[in-house]
Amino acid sequence: MNQEQSRVSLKAPLLNQNEEDTIKLVNKSRRNRAGIISQLLFTWVYGTIDIASKVTLENDMIEDLRFQDTSEQLYYRFLKQFEKRKSKKNGLLYSLIGVSLRQCMFVFIVMLFNVGTSLLNPLLIKWIIEYLMKEEKETQEGIILIFSIIGIRIISVICQQHSFYQIRLVGYDWMGILSMALLGKSMNVSYQSNKEHTSGQILNYMQVDTMKLQWFGWYLSQIMLMPLQIGISIYMMFKFIGIAFLGGLGVIILTAIFNIYVGKIIMDYQIMMMKNKDMRTNCANEIFQQIKFIKVNAYEEYFRSKLTKLRNQEIKTIKTRFFAACLTILSLWLSPMLILNATFLIYVAIGNDLTPANTFAIISLFQSLQGPLLFLPMAINALIETNISFKRIQRFLLTNELMNDCITNSSQSNLDLLQKKGLTVNDSTTQISSQVMRTEIDNDFAIKIENGTFYWSSYKDQPQQQHNTLTNKNQKVDPLVESEPILKNINIRIEKGQFVSIVGDVGSGKSSLIQAMLGEMIYKEDKPRIQINGSFAYVSQKAWIQNATVKENILFGLPFDQTKYDEAIKFSCLKEDIKILVKRDQTMIGEKGVNLSGGQKARVSLARAIYSNCDIYLLDDPISAVDVHVAKFIIYECLNGYLKEKTRILVTHALNCCQYTDYVYLMENGTIAEQGTFTDIKQNQQFKNIYQKFYKDTKNDEESQEQLNDVEQVPILELILEKKQSSQKDTLAIPQNKDEIDELMLLEDRNKGSISFEILATYIRMTGGVLFAIFMIFMLLLWDACYIGSSLWMAHWTQQASEDLINGEDTNNYFYLTIFSVLSLSYGILAFLRQWVFVIVSCNQANNIHNKMVSCLMYAPQCQFFERVPLGRIMNRLTKDQNVLDSELHWTFNWMLVQVFLLLANTFLNIYTSSPWVAIPMVIYFFLCCKTYIIYMTASRELFRLEAISKSPILSYFSESIMGITTIRAFQRQSQIMNKHGNNQDINRKIFLEQIAANAWFGLILGLSSFMVNTTAIAFCMFYSTNNPAFAGLLMTYASTLDQNINGTVQCLGQVENGLISFERCVAYTKVKPEKGYEAAVKRYQNNQNYRDQYIPQWPKNGIIEYKNYSVQYREGLPLALKKMSIIINPREKIGIVGRTGAGKSTITLTILRILEAINGQLLIDGHDISTISLKQLRESITMIMQDPTLFSGTIRDNIDPLNLRTDEEVLQAINKCCLTELIESRKGLETHINDHGDNLSAGEKQLVCIARAVLKKSPIVLIDEATANIDIDTEHKIQDTIQNAFADCTVITIAHRINTILHCDKILVLDKGEVKEFGLTKELLNQTNSLFNGIYQEALKEQNH
Repeated sequence: MNQEQSRVSLKAPLLNQNEEDTIKLVNKSRRNRAGIISQLLFTWVYGTIDIASKVTLENDMIEDLRFQDTSEQLYYRFLKQFEKRKSKKNGLLYSLIGVSLRQCMFVFIVMLFNVGTSLLNPLLIKWIIEYLMKEEKETQEGIILIFSIIGIRIISVICQQHSFYQIRLVGYDWMGILSMALLGKSMNVSYQSNKEHTSGQILNYMQVDTMKLQWFGWYLSQIMLMPLQIGISIYMMFKFIGIAFLGGLGVIILTAIFNIYVGKIIMDYQIMMMKNKDMRTNCANEIFQQIKFIKVNAYEEYFRSKLTKLRNQEIKTIKTRFFAACLTILSLWLSPMLILNATFLIYVAIGNDLTPANTFAIISLFQSLQGPLLFLPMAINALIETNISFKRIQRFLLTNELMNDCITNSSQSNLDLLQKKGLTVNDSTTQISSQVMRTEIDNDFAIKIENGTFYWSSYKDQPQQQHNTLTNKNQKVDPLVESEPILKNINIRIEKGQFVSIVGDVGSGKSSLIQAMLGEMIYKEDKPRIQINGSFAYVSQKAWIQNATVKENILFGLPFDQTKYDEAIKFSCLKEDIKILVKRDQTMIGEKGVNLSGGQKARVSLARAIYSNCDIYLLDDPISAVDVHVAKFIIYECLNGYLKEKTRILVTHALNCCQYTDYVYLMENGTIAEQGTFTDIKQNQQFKNIYQKFYKDTKNDEESQEQLNDVEQVPILELILEKKQSSQKDTLAIPQNKDEIDELMLLEDRNKGSISFEILATYIRMTGGVLFAIFMIFMLLLWDACYIGSSLWMAHWTQQASEDLINGEDTNNYFYLTIFSVLSLSYGILAFLRQWVFVIVSCNQANNIHNKMVSCLMYAPQCQFFERVPLGRIMNRLTKDQNVLDSELHWTFNWMLVQVFLLLANTFLNIYTSSPWVAIPMVIYFFLCCKTYIIYMTASRELFRLEAISKSPILSYFSESIMGITTIRAFQRQSQIMNKHGNNQDINRKIFLEQIAANAWFGLILGLSSFMVNTTAIAFCMFYSTNNPAFAGLLMTYASTLDQNINGTVQCLGQVENGLISFERCVAYTKVKPEKGYEAAVKRYQNNQNYRDQYIPQWPKNGIIEYKNYSVQYREGLPLALKKMSIIINPREKIGIVGRTGAGKSTITLTILRILEAINGQLLIDGHDISTISLKQLRESITMIMQDPTLFSGTIRDNIDPLNLRTDEEVLQAINKCCLTELIESRKGLETHINDHGDNLSAGEKQLVCIARAVLKKSPIVLIDEATANIDIDTEHKIQDTIQNAFADCTVITIAHRINTILHCDKILVLDKGEVKEFGLTKELLNQTNSLFNGIYQEALKEQNH
């Protein structure tokens, strides 16, 4: 593809043509169809408000977006802008402005009008006071003045609401664009080879950093207009009071210097706060992704403490940062008073006397200036935070992408379409062109690699903290060390239609070779050459399953074809599994496939690959996750049958599979040690040694047993869906909540109606209680007293000065100034103290809520909660909602209290300085406000909750896509994923648009209806003037701000209620019921108390396990997973469990660990019913090696000994026993860094680390769930020897797909559909020709000897 084609291709939309046509049907939204008046007054949104006030609002009741307003179109416009500006310092900001340039210009012009109207108010007040002081008044002049004030106010209200609306709309558009950009960039970044950004950080960028853009435009425009506003105000001050304005100007300059200094402090702590937030978010994300591992090992307390420690660091930084923010509050309230005091001091010092006209014109002028000055610190803080977020996001958008320019592909793949749609934002034009360019190459081969030397990283692992924030200039950074290559001098040629197997030891580079073919790895100086002739289908070693139906997972965005679909189901052995499901293939699969067994996930992944009908199939060891007979079917019927015309590349540890392949590559230490046909490669000594070990145990058993002639007559167990299926049988039980038992995933909790009094009472109780509330009210009353006192004192001063001037007497101005200074400065200091105390208490409350949530979540039940609640929903509470509690709610709540008490003070001043009759229009206005407020808030809270709920799928899908990024790239489904993410955002956007429009409508109603108060007060002043001109001036000054106080109060009430919804959502997660046995612990942890369980001394000692008529189910309403099981496992016995996928094998382990609680019967260990034993002691006393290896980011020592209970020598011994010595010696020893999810280790190495962890723990009872599935035969034999020796005096229960891994067991337990079919000595069952175990064994034996 040439340069011109690349340039033109950027114009292509992100949507497919048919999708585009569908969306274009919405040509105009209700907003665009509305007339000028309707758009001006936002009456077009009243339809939604009216519906929401009558019924519960749902998504489908809100009109869809126009095509040009969709996320995909906004993102497409952004890419064109960013391509031009990405090399600039603030290229990201300029690009976003370029996307919304017309809206930004409109906002700036509207705000310019708003500033102009605010500056006209002081002039009008001065003219009105001068009019009142005339002896002969003309009524016409007075009416003109009245209508001038009303007209200016109308313009101001309309401009203000439209600027609010447009700015929030632009801010949301920018959020959506960056969310799309982050996901789009992720499509071109390998998180395995790019160590600068972790998946947890990307989630934080998307969830937290982009949120800061909502009000960015407002803050920026305010700061841009502030010099103009200050300049005009200074000029007007000069005209009013002459050179005395220099006093106020000096204070303004000093205030600006102070704010800049404080701003720098805030910036430093903001960077630190974001770093701490990243660390906490990463830790929480990692914990709740691996919660099952944490539970089975009773590590809840350790990881809860770890997360709490990170949270404490974060909250400490938050408090310090907000103390600096409170200094801006001090500046916010104190600087206007200092300006007035300095101005009046100089004014009287040069011999002038204050007059009501000049005084109250200046006060009004400062009131108009007070808003921007008060707003300045907040704006500076917000811009600092946003600037940091911009830099973080831009650094990611410009990070290194996949080094796939060494790959050429002769097929016309979807990758052309991908790049045409602009899913990259980095300097990769040449890379794109070279990757997808069509070349004249030999079409006889499928894949050819020449001189392939590949790395996972350019440098050895460095501490990730260096990348979390901007590096301090004085910070010492360890020198970077060149990393060693993972693959060295790879040269292979795979012919079209060839079946190739890749074998080798753990860590030899088998999976890395597959990743290199996919373009996931990097190279250095010597550029390799990879030629691909066809499209890829990829089955990953750890299956990536979407939170969607079975059918949607298999189709993976392709059009439905019944024949192809049936074949994909048949040849992936899913037919019987799907039959049992109540909803068949429409059954929802839980997040990360939690309701599927490992084998089922592998087969769904295989079905996806089969259905894709690609040219080349990359299969990364899917055989290890399935049973022998299933593996046999996949090899015979699928790979060597249905897909025989395709190119198939199989990574495997099952060496017997090699005999069915056309060619074998044997890998060792990242190189191809040997290659050839199976017959040829069997002569290789290394391969021969491994191959002989593979058959060693089998041959020994074979000699002692007669071969059965007709294996087909052996009863074959039915394939059934495993334990955690999401279907159910018909049941008479009716669920009493909205959690329907035939659905797997729980609907997100959504309260209806207004915030309950209970939530408000809970907020008050957790924020200091009643005593603190009384203290806050006292502080506010004292603050009000200073505010009213300073105003009345100023009126008294100016009136006395006027009378003294008339009488020819001198006024003691310094006395009046001193009193005024004390009152006015106390007003600012009290505001600072009130805010600081409130911040401290609120931060403690937010921390308390977080700790309560974490305590409840850590001990929540696995099957009833974690397997039914998406991770994105949990993280939404711990990030977005928690961020509202940390940084927003207390500011909003405090500002609401300020608005309420300002309203009370100004109402008192209006009535006191005029007449009680002014209260009549106020009462009418308050009544109107209340009625409007009820209508508005009904809709607002529904829209807010709907918006919050619609945001969870955005994060969940984003997180899910990041986890499966390699699979998405392999299948080239980037466009599909981007479309889906964009659609999720569009649902949220249409709700948000209605939400902010309703807010603007409400503000307009309040602002326009407030004229009855203004008109009454002004008319009273002008036509029924008071005898005190100073009081008239005071009345005019505060009458013009009264409606703003009312509007601000009601708006703040709405914002507080919306903030309390986040509080309500967090509180809901503090009430999640814990597992049985952890109730007391959670209760004490929530009260910040320590808890110690009552342990049974020296238990368990023998490891006797007895099931008595035991039955269990995963959830109420589901079928029994185990049925009336009665068996006894004697001390130190080794038990092997066999059965087809879904027979209940893994359920056994969950019952012993009490992940599942018994429905009937008892489970005894050493004579004690485990339901009566401390759950923590039970799980601490049992070791489990899980089917899916679980690792956390940190050192290898931290992963093997998480609780740090053993010495380094003991850890090294465990490492040596598990064949990991070479791995740690080649890196940094015990301090070897492990990335998130162990991404820098192979699957086999990860499993070895988990086995080393179990060997080190060595409990009386050991549960092994298919632990050696991803390990090569040679290593498996060593590990089996280690397990047998290390656990010789333990009771061991082993689940394995490979029959030879359990032949050493004393007894075998055969399960079918949750029932015990056979339980006896291994040799006895093998000698019984009609036993089920013998049938399974013979089937495996036949496969191995084939």
